[in-house]
Parts: sequence; C-alpha cells; structure tokens
Amino acid sequence: MLCSLHAPPMIGPFPSRQPAARRAFTLFEMVVVIAIIVIMTSLVFGMISSNSSNSSKLISAGNTVSNLALLGRQNSLAKNAMTALVMIGGAGTDGDYRAFGLFEVTPRSDGAPAGPGDWSQIAAWETVPEGVVADDCTFTAGATTVAPAFPAFTYRGAAVTNFQYVVFLPNGALLGSTPGCVRMVGGYRVKGAATVTYTSARGSDGKAANYYRVCILPATGRVKIERP
Repeated sequence: MLCSLHAPPMIGPFPSRQPAARRAFTLFEMVVVIAIIVIMTSLVFGMISSNSSNSSKLISAGNTVSNLALLGRQNSLAKNAMTALVMIGGAGTDGDYRAFGLFEVTPRSDGAPAGPGDWSQIAAWETVPEGVVADDCTFTAGATTVAPAFPAFTYRGAAVTNFQYVVFLPNGALLGSTPGCVRMVGGYRVKGAATVTYTSARGSDGKAANYYRVCILPATGRVKIERP
C-alpha cells in the first residue's frame, strides 16, 4: 500500500512587527519636569550656601576671639601692663556671650597702687556675628574680684552686670593657674537664658558638633585653637 506523502502546508511570510509608536511628552509635562529640577537644584544649592555661611561666621567669630587674646598678651608685654580680656555674660544685653573687650591698667607714674579708675578700654567692644555664641567658657566669673577691681562696664549704653574675664600679667602669663577657654558655636541664647539653642548639627554629647575653641595657656598666655 502506497502512502502518499504530503508536503506540509507552506506558512506564508511572517508579518514584520512594527515598533509601537512612543508618545511624545506634552509641553505641560516638560514644563513640570523642568520646574521640579529647578526647585530641587535651588534647594540643594541653598543648603550648601547656608552651611558655608554658618561655617564662615563661626570661623570669623573664633578668629576675633583668638586675635583679641593675642593682642591682650602683646599689650601686656609691650607696656608692662595688666590686660584683661572680658566677655559679657548673661547681662541682658545684645552682646551677651558674643561681645569681647580689652582693658588695661598700667603702673601709675606716682607709684601709688592702681585703682578701678586706672583701668581703660583699649578699643571698642568686638561683637561676633549674629548666629554665633559662646556655649562654654572657663574664664573667671566677674564676681571674683581682681586687684585693682574692675570699673563698671557698659555695652552700647547698657550696664554690664555679668561678665567673665582672663588677665594677662606684664610677663604675658595669665593671672591664675587655670587655662582660659571659650568655645564658639552656631546658635543663640534668649536674653536671660542659661542654655544655648543650637542651629547646627549636634554631637553625641548633645552640643554643637562644629565649634571653634580658643584656649589661653596659663603659664605663657599663648593661644591654642581647637577645631573638630
């Protein structure tokens, strides 16, 4: 018995697949995307600019304090004088924990002991930039008297009732055996408040992670700067 062989039916040419047409962005969608990019870019650059500004203020404040300390020591050595670096404390003024001044008392020509009236301010108060404040200071409290006693201080017409100080002796060393240190940070204090409201990142101790600490060594009066 003969079997007839049939060729498989021919399957025609496969139709070519055309890629699906892609829908173009509408003008409205493009405007929205561009607007989002612009907003995100401005936010990023705004944060970078703000951080840079805060860091610059902190450096400026720290440099101000360290330069005043250097000037105070040099003044004592050059004039054979006692020079006091004074920081205004919680006195209810705009310069609380931000304003620093230099005062000197030179030996009297008549040989008599110096008194409060012999202290004179070397220059105007130096106030560090807004947004920077001292959060820690080991200067001597103003309630601790020095000989000769300080006169009544004023800052922009307001009485300074609370202050802290260090005194450079004629040989450049500090009066006392304790280092005089002050730490400047980004933040502010409400008038009369004992605590600082920080405006920068905090460390594990709850205080500002970024700071500028100026320490005056007691034996020599030299300045040591500490940064994180």
